[in-house]
Amino acid sequence: MNRIAALAQKEFTQIRRDHVLSRLIVGLPIVMTLLFGYAINFTLSGIRLSVYDGSQDRISQYLLQELQKENRFTLTHIAQDPAQVPQAIQQNRARVGLVIPAGALQAVRQDKAVTLEVYVDGSDPNFAFQTQAALRKVLGDVNSRLLAGKVLAGAATTPPLTPTLHTLYNPDNKTAWFTIPGIIGLIMTIFTVLLTALSIVRENEGRTMEALIASPIQPYEVVLGKVLPYFVIATLVSLVVLALGHFVFGVPVRGSLLLLFGLIVLFVLGSLGVGVLISTLARTQIQAVFGTFAYILPTIFLSGFVFPVDGMPLFFKALSAVIPARYLIDGTRGVMLRGAGLETLWIDLLALSIFSVAVLGLASLRFGKRLAT
Repeated sequence: MNRIAALAQKEFTQIRRDHVLSRLIVGLPIVMTLLFGYAINFTLSGIRLSVYDGSQDRISQYLLQELQKENRFTLTHIAQDPAQVPQAIQQNRARVGLVIPAGALQAVRQDKAVTLEVYVDGSDPNFAFQTQAALRKVLGDVNSRLLAGKVLAGAATTPPLTPTLHTLYNPDNKTAWFTIPGIIGLIMTIFTVLLTALSIVRENEGRTMEALIASPIQPYEVVLGKVLPYFVIATLVSLVVLALGHFVFGVPVRGSLLLLFGLIVLFVLGSLGVGVLISTLARTQIQAVFGTFAYILPTIFLSGFVFPVDGMPLFFKALSAVIPARYLIDGTRGVMLRGAGLETLWIDLLALSIFSVAVLGLASLRFGKRLAT
């Protein structure tokens, strides 16, 4: 037992002296707890809403007021024509659309049903289910209020507002259609960051990096030479995942394949830069592994891969704006499910371009300083 205790004490001492690893061991559980406690919220709020109000009377005004109560829905687009409502969802200006026909007040007075056309973005089945439940609750409350006076007067009790639901892009609520585009971002993050970081740290641990320093090779050439094989492999892996998703699970590709490929390439380049950056901070392979997990965990929780961004508190919603995988996942789902084009996804493309250039530049700079020292 004395020998075992001595070895255990030595191991604890090594962990304590490894400042990078000890901080990650303490910090990761705290970050995970905060993410699970705050960021993971299945109750949606502030759902972006597009509305065409053909009635513009007290009924439609009351309905819109109830929809926006308690921040359930946020009116982000007012359509001038019913056809613009589903277009707003396709362009990612809203995720739910509502068409209110003309003469709603008159129809309610005559005890006639008012048919509301409701369009829901079905690319995320969980989002579509929760949104439809929220809509039914609001319409149920509105119908109860409208019927209260008629019941007391002995009039007919036909529900005044009747929704006709249209689930766009994924009418059968197939989970694979939602997860496959997101899996591309997750696999690319794990694959590129981890392998690149481990590859360079392994060179440092094996002392082979010293041979590279002694050679006439430039720092940027070392970076490019190390990441090029993983760039090729990661790109091919992403294409394999796309092919499996399309041919095995039937996930459609409604948009431009060239745009989809461009999004993937930009994300892979930036992720490889993150791997190089982690390798400049890590001295050992275990530090590189923990550093990679510290990068991957926020990616999983804040990118919209599983948990909808619309349900996050304001702070985490703002924090998700700096998660690169969010833009890849949004872009791949936009191209594959909504058939969105460059006019809609230019923000995702721009964000991934900035991410790639900034991270690769910083990684090359730090790697050059690491070689110099």
